[in-house]
Amino acid sequence: MSAGSLAGQWALVTGASKGIGYGIAEKLVGDGANLVLVARNLDDLEEAERNLAKSAAPGQQLVMRPADTADRDAIADLFSWVRAELPGLNVLVANAGSGTMVPFLELPVETWDSTLALNLTGTFLCLQEAARIMVGMPEGSNRAMVVVSSIRALGVRPGLAAYASTKAAVNQLVRVVAYELAPAGIRVNALSPGITVTPLVATNMLADPELLAERTATVPMGRPGQPEDMGDAALFLCQPSSRFVTGTNMIVDGGEHLP
Repeated sequence: MSAGSLAGQWALVTGASKGIGYGIAEKLVGDGANLVLVARNLDDLEEAERNLAKSAAPGQQLVMRPADTADRDAIADLFSWVRAELPGLNVLVANAGSGTMVPFLELPVETWDSTLALNLTGTFLCLQEAARIMVGMPEGSNRAMVVVSSIRALGVRPGLAAYASTKAAVNQLVRVVAYELAPAGIRVNALSPGITVTPLVATNMLADPELLAERTATVPMGRPGQPEDMGDAALFLCQPSSRFVTGTNMIVDGGEHLP
């Protein structure tokens, strides 16, 4: 078993098969955590598990659980499995989320509803289910929840009304939940990435080099974020060393939000 600070602990990451979620999962595995990988697509999950297993230590456990966290029943089933099969839950990373760029006057209510279901309602339910498990764990246990938000909740970019609104709501959800769960020793924090080279972003940027130059120009540090940048930040928020950090929004964007 790895000698990292999360060795022997159980973590669950949603949206773990690609992009930021995979970057976070990779860092948690590197620190010794046993990991439940959650995503909608089984093929993507299997590939992620194969890659992560290469760096796992002997005895370190990786488990795949396909689930759509926009589906309330799927979330209930997922956490019923956690209660039945795991000794406890030390870490939740609620990363699953999505958004599309659509002008406000053309935004279909169906897109609004689906974005709300995944980014906000799904996050709320995952936090609630995980917290109900964590409150029953022994006093002094490491118990941390991290929600992946976005700097789009802090400023305005046209076409992102649904996405930005849900992420702004997520930020306030984190604050309220952190306040309520602090007496139980459960830490709850948000992580807000700026532009990050996920597979989807990379595909779009490679197809349009001018878009890459335009977006990177808004980042004072001169480059887009990488999944490992988000993974390092999330790892700190999950580790026992962040024991006195709760209710915060850690912005990881190379200064993109500053202007």
